[in-house]
Amino acid sequence: MFVSVCFFALMQNYEPSYVDPRLGSPKPPIRVRERGPAKYFHGRLEVRSFFAQVRADAVQDYGGTIFLIQGAPGAGKTALLHQCAVEADRDGWQVTELEYQALYEPAVMAQNMGKPYFTREQRTTTVDAKVIARETTREKASYSTVSQLLKGLAPDTGALLILDEVQNIRDLTEGPHNLSAKSTLNAIHNGKLDRPVILLAGGLGTSEKAFGELGISRFDSGCIVNLGRLSEAAERAVIRDWLQDDGQAKGDLTPWIDAIASETHGWPQHIMCFAQPAARIVRDNSGVLKTDRLAYVLDQGRERKAQYYQGRINDVEKTTRSAMGRLLGNQPTDKVLDKRIILEALSDGRSPNEAQTEFNMLLYKGVIAITPDGSYAVPIPSMHDWLVEHYSHEDRAARRQREDLELSR
Repeated sequence: MFVSVCFFALMQNYEPSYVDPRLGSPKPPIRVRERGPAKYFHGRLEVRSFFAQVRADAVQDYGGTIFLIQGAPGAGKTALLHQCAVEADRDGWQVTELEYQALYEPAVMAQNMGKPYFTREQRTTTVDAKVIARETTREKASYSTVSQLLKGLAPDTGALLILDEVQNIRDLTEGPHNLSAKSTLNAIHNGKLDRPVILLAGGLGTSEKAFGELGISRFDSGCIVNLGRLSEAAERAVIRDWLQDDGQAKGDLTPWIDAIASETHGWPQHIMCFAQPAARIVRDNSGVLKTDRLAYVLDQGRERKAQYYQGRINDVEKTTRSAMGRLLGNQPTDKVLDKRIILEALSDGRSPNEAQTEFNMLLYKGVIAITPDGSYAVPIPSMHDWLVEHYSHEDRAARRQREDLELSR
């Protein structure tokens, strides 16, 4: 059984009621789950298979490691963490979702693992062999560090520790808990706990760097996954499940699957933008797949995609948006970019440190993502096109306005 795995409560959002302008009938709210386990999970077979082998090696060697899944927002990191946890649980591993304090505070680690950290004893006072008082006292268990606790409490069958949004561990790089957190991570990463213990971490593309700041500079081969799109087969399977199982659709699903897949680019967040409302609308129409309903689903999904893109750039400076729009406008949609080229685009009027700060913000917000070969790219083709459409022209217009103003002087 899982111990303190709370994925099901993560970040549930609810859309307001809407009215179909074609039908004129009020519709119930569409529930959009941005995070958490996927209701219908398909794909990521290569990652799951490799992680199963990592677990098997840890049990055989009585060792462990850190396994990092990183990627842009909406790539399905949390859903994959949950699926890996389910499979580890089936193999007999003790699965625990961690709070960050568990990296440096033994009591929190014990609490997360569902283990006692304090022992209770009863002391008696006797006079002439007669008990005259009983006193219950609480004594702290003999774990002065998290590593000691894991050595004592982690089961021989394996302990899988899960830490999501792991890019935030960079907050531990300074402060009183820095050395304790480093010690814990080092012990897990190098298999020094005399138990099979694995830290399965998920986070944004800055997560590897955050680990580096806490002393984990090199991961085992294959133990960093830069998560991207789903395969075409997995994407279509997820859409089919939503229509067929949730929507109770009747008849040939292919036209709807084709139409939705042409918009989602294998991106899990985008699939949810379309598939979840599609299932609701189909179910409301007794499973009948109607063309006008599909057109409405596509309109709604595109609007949600645009909201997702806008959310990614809300904290990005306008000049940075324009610089990226201009840079991407001169590149093919599937072009990968060297970091140096992106920094050059961001350097106009900025110092190198300021350009690096803007680069980090783009990475943190998922506007760009690291690719398996160490280059960078906008993770979704439609987001590339959206940035070009909304910001490259704006930049050109601004330049023309400045040039006209200079000529008029």
